[in-house]
Amino acid sequence: MNGEKKRPLLVPLSNVQEKMAEWLVPGYMPRGQINIWAGDGGSGKTTAWCGLVAAISTGSRVFFENDIPDDFTGDKPEKVIVFSSEDSLEYTLKARLRKAGANLDNIYSVSLKDERFSQIKFNSRILKDLIREVRPALVVFDPLQAFIPPEIQMGQRNAMRNCLNPLIGLGEEYGTTFLIIVHTNKRQGTYGRNRIADSADVWDIARSVMIVGQTQEKDIRYMSHEKCNYGELQPTTLFTINDGVAEFKEYTDRRDADFVRERDFAAYQAPQRQDAEKFIIDYLKGGKQNTADLDEAAKAAGISKNTLGRAKTKLRERNILGMKSVGYGQDKAFYSFLIANDFS
Repeated sequence: MNGEKKRPLLVPLSNVQEKMAEWLVPGYMPRGQINIWAGDGGSGKTTAWCGLVAAISTGSRVFFENDIPDDFTGDKPEKVIVFSSEDSLEYTLKARLRKAGANLDNIYSVSLKDERFSQIKFNSRILKDLIREVRPALVVFDPLQAFIPPEIQMGQRNAMRNCLNPLIGLGEEYGTTFLIIVHTNKRQGTYGRNRIADSADVWDIARSVMIVGQTQEKDIRYMSHEKCNYGELQPTTLFTINDGVAEFKEYTDRRDADFVRERDFAAYQAPQRQDAEKFIIDYLKGGKQNTADLDEAAKAAGISKNTLGRAKTKLRERNILGMKSVGYGQDKAFYSFLIANDFS
């Protein structure tokens, strides 16, 4: 009958051809699927995805696949589309990609100055047209919120799943892999899935999720593989950023949960250490004091030995606290003093 909707075509599974997962980045990012990279502001996630884009554009090894054999990495340069509403092409992204060694002829984008940029949404016709035109291996969206249609409420159940579903079809039709950059929250005690801000649907629909963060060790970042539907989780990558380029350091079996617990513990310790620092400075304002007497006074004030030790270390690092021994043998004694004061 005219106007009657066609029923979906039922297909017997005996007619379905089984396929093995293909990888854009072996073990980490399945080809033609939705992938999520999440991270706090300043964690290095933009530098990291620029490193990924540069490698795809040249057909070279991605910085975090350090132990993948050479014959298992693709050597075919592929095209990439980058959509970023946070960093301009002229002032930020081109420089980062150039430093990362990208083939800029293989990377496409839309300038923030283009009035049609705001029309690019996950379910928009214009996105499909751009993908059909370029046939990219990878499309990057940074950040998630900029490409959600205005009528979609992220907190509404299944809203994000319906919004992102068109990407699945585009991945199957064009073999395009999608990387969506998501902000994480910093609530204490949350890690993994619960670190993904705004919507659990984002985690559910993604086939692979990685979380980028800062370790407690100076200048060392981590990229933790938190979810993968097509294989085992890969090792966490520790990396540094040198001159705007992500550089592999080593692998670790620690995950986002371990780094978050470490961060939360450090945050818990900080006020105690700061109180201990203030106690030491106040105690030594009158001049040098016997270190043993300082330790006893701190203990009496309820400051633990470990906290006192951390406070002393921080004050020495800041060139505030000095220590010196006086005498010899059984008469030898250790004194603490404020470096700003004269030691006589």
